[in-house]
Amino acid sequence: MATKNTSLPPGIEIFRAGRRTADNGTTYDFSDADIDAIAASYDPAVREAPLVVGHPAANLPAYGWVARTGSKPSADGKVLTMDSRAVEPAFADMVRDERFPKRSASFYHPTHPNNPTPGKWYLRHVGFLGAQPPAVAGLKDIEFSEADDAGVISFSEESTAGKHPSQEKTMDEATQKRLEEAEAAAAAAKKAQADAEAESKRAKEQLAQFAEQQREQRHAAHVEFCEAAVKDAKLKPTKKAAAVAVLDLLGESQAVEFAEGDTTTRVSPVDVVKGLISDAASAVQFGEFAPGQGGKLVKDMSDAELDKAARDYAGKHNVSYAEALGKVVNFTA
Repeated sequence: MATKNTSLPPGIEIFRAGRRTADNGTTYDFSDADIDAIAASYDPAVREAPLVVGHPAANLPAYGWVARTGSKPSADGKVLTMDSRAVEPAFADMVRDERFPKRSASFYHPTHPNNPTPGKWYLRHVGFLGAQPPAVAGLKDIEFSEADDAGVISFSEESTAGKHPSQEKTMDEATQKRLEEAEAAAAAAKKAQADAEAESKRAKEQLAQFAEQQREQRHAAHVEFCEAAVKDAKLKPTKKAAAVAVLDLLGESQAVEFAEGDTTTRVSPVDVVKGLISDAASAVQFGEFAPGQGGKLVKDMSDAELDKAARDYAGKHNVSYAEALGKVVNFTA
């Protein structure tokens, strides 16, 4: 079964108005209006900001995404907030376990060539911090941080947590191991789902091929039956194609049941129609009939006799020679 995604609590604080120093040492002043503008300009349909660990230069790997941003007032200036979506469950569990108690934000500078909103700050990613302190002190826990490329402005601080480097390394390795295991499990689940879908597709294709073969075999049998019916004078040649089409259509139908006294009979519609055709009286008779002969076949009339009979009939009934000939020699069905 595929790994289900989840989300973190809504309204997580990721940045605050005020004077902020970026990782490159440059100081920026963010007003309340700037925070409002950042919140309003974020559009995941244009460029979606990932949730990452630390500040990866390539914004990878992503363990979730910023669904929307907002701003809210506080005593120290407006705060930029975010809602998340499609967060990996293992990552969300680690956040809930306070493995990443702090966070920081990275932005595209208004003049950055990759900024989707030139002239305005735009959220690039939200980074989760473990042993590293957040970029902006005083934000309500849970928090995030990220690495930057040239022209990308990230806000973070030197560690003041007083932890020994070996402690931070151990935590980072344990965290990375859990994330790698979660990614491997998700990849295995995704592959299993893809394999199952491929097998289901193959099975459907095989069923479709079998059904088509069955239709072709039924059609061939229907053609053979109708040709035999025509040969036996049970079916007119002009009706053969229509009869085959009807039998083909009925071949897709379910069997029908009907009662005969105390007995219930189950039969296919195709067999019913075949039976009706087979039981029909001769549909076509070929022969020469002369008027006044009571329908008796006249096989030994010469051309001269037929000509005389036609002329006599035309004169008697005041019709054309052709019509008279049709009365003398008939092919009736």
